[in-house]
Amino acid sequence: MAEPEAAPQQQADASQAMTSLQPWQQRGLWYQALARFVGLAESDYFYLQAESDTPGCWQLALYSDDHGLQAKSLSNYYSCALGPTPPAPPAQWQQCFQRLTAHLPKCRQLQLEPVSATELSLLQDAQIPGWGLLAVPISQNWQASTADYWSKRSSQLRHTIARKKKKLDQLGATISISTVISEPLQQHYWQVYQRSWKPAEPTPDFINQLLQQASSQGTLRLGVLYIAEQPVAVQCWLVAGGVAAIYKLAQDQQFDALSPGTVLTAAMADYVMAQDQVHTLDFLTGDDAYKAQWMDSCSPLYRVTAFRLNNPIALLQFTVLRLKTRLQQLRSKL
Repeated sequence: MAEPEAAPQQQADASQAMTSLQPWQQRGLWYQALARFVGLAESDYFYLQAESDTPGCWQLALYSDDHGLQAKSLSNYYSCALGPTPPAPPAQWQQCFQRLTAHLPKCRQLQLEPVSATELSLLQDAQIPGWGLLAVPISQNWQASTADYWSKRSSQLRHTIARKKKKLDQLGATISISTVISEPLQQHYWQVYQRSWKPAEPTPDFINQLLQQASSQGTLRLGVLYIAEQPVAVQCWLVAGGVAAIYKLAQDQQFDALSPGTVLTAAMADYVMAQDQVHTLDFLTGDDAYKAQWMDSCSPLYRVTAFRLNNPIALLQFTVLRLKTRLQQLRSKL
């Protein structure tokens, strides 16, 4: 979807607005890398955005099937959040759906994920004319305020960190936290990742692109814990807009008993609080039990499907799925 060129003052305002966006929501670059990863050409997807006094403040990238009947957000398991930052008011969401139907006149279904609880509420408040929304929880997001962060952590966690750190210090362990990627650091990242419990990445291309992009933008915080110069734990954090997002963690399974990842997480948290002055730590997606020890609160993430109600097929699908959802909710209550 072509966009008019912004005036100089508008471009400056947009540039300033972009500095507050999370690294995974940067205009264009994130979507371009993700599109290449999933095999989409630039002509295969388009941007959905509302009119604004600060053009480029936010975008959603969508792609559709061959017939233009369905559209989906350009997202997958690498996507941590979907939607504008700050959240778009209902009026802007209405504009977005108007642009969607103008771009894809035959579109009868739109799927967005992952959508935060805040964004879902705004979408529902928008009451998009002619569209029905269904939301299904698909994951969770854990966050913590950095105000009095360590005093809010359990004594068990604090004691575990101190005990494990002492053992690692006795082994001569060191921690490096870098803001700029290098070839050796990238090799250390993959060396640990391949020896961890993590499933193999489908391809390293997206992560390598992310490391390079975050490095060039100044948002990268790459932590590595070494024992005898051997990397045994790595963490990729992304920092922007006062938020430190914990994106990728890995630990060499041979050293699990020493908990190097736990000690590295504590060091990374101290670093971003002291050096970057962040106000929030964000564990992004996933409901792993250990995250509750490090974070304050948890909120759901949703898959939102919008059905165009003036289309008989879409109306039938919406009606049936809404009925199934309500029955499931009733059964869970009973």
